[in-house]
Amino acid sequence: MNFKIQKIKLLSHNYQKKYKGTIGYEQKKPICESSALRALLKKAFAKLLHEKGYEAITIQDIADKAMINRNTFYLHYQNKPDLLHSYMKEQLDEVNNTLTLCSSRNSPLRVSKLESLMQTILEKINDNIPFYKAMLVDENGIHGFQSKMENLIKSTVNDGLDNVPLAISKELLLQYVASTFMGVVVWWVQNINSYAPEEIASQFGKILTQGHFKAAGIIIDE
Repeated sequence: MNFKIQKIKLLSHNYQKKYKGTIGYEQKKPICESSALRALLKKAFAKLLHEKGYEAITIQDIADKAMINRNTFYLHYQNKPDLLHSYMKEQLDEVNNTLTLCSSRNSPLRVSKLESLMQTILEKINDNIPFYKAMLVDENGIHGFQSKMENLIKSTVNDGLDNVPLAISKELLLQYVASTFMGVVVWWVQNINSYAPEEIASQFGKILTQGHFKAAGIIIDE
């Protein structure tokens, strides 16, 4: 048998033995583009965040999970905090873009719009559950991400309240809607297989329009 063919088969066998079960195992071709490698690093990092918590993760852990060496990691990120901040910014930017696409600064806020926002955000989160579980649910979650996300919600709601006469404090309303919105998001991430995004969005709308107890069918003494 040709020596080169033997060598390739041996390398392939060693590759499968060492890396089977890792994130990069199914990728048969070398990763040449920096963007693809950064995406692989972030995917590995998200899984480790959920598995170990931020403080326990080492650069070597990330490199092993992504099936690269440490030197390759440092070609793209200075350190672990740099990777974290880059990943958080990327996800928050995507959330903000999603909110912008679903809303309009020139139209007044409606419950139907909030339902649409809720469904779209949950569908977005569903594409990257390990990251959002680590950010919003896990005991070792990253402080600050939830408040930043809540502020994006609050800003979107605020845009929809421009020039709308209110019978209560605008600041109170913004805080109530944004915190309730995020509370539902966090609960859904914890119980992701319980309800579909559109079902949660519909129930969220009922709570906003009817109030908590009435939406639940509880009779309240007038």
